[in-house]
Amino acid sequence: MITFNYYTVLLLLISGLLVLVFDVKVYAKANMFKEKKVAFIVGWFNISLGVLSFIAYWVYEKWFWK
Repeated sequence: MITFNYYTVLLLLISGLLVLVFDVKVYAKANMFKEKKVAFIVGWFNISLGVLSFIAYWVYEKWFWK
């Protein structure tokens, strides 16, 4: 079975980490508190979506795909 789920998970995790590392710091230095809050939420949303996608795919492969 050809799947792109691992690429999707990797992109979600990397983009979430980059948003948290770079964007949140830039917005904090510029005193842009609303943008900082949104970037923080978006970064953690990407990371959590990547983790949930990985777990869901692992469960699918483990128990439903034979």
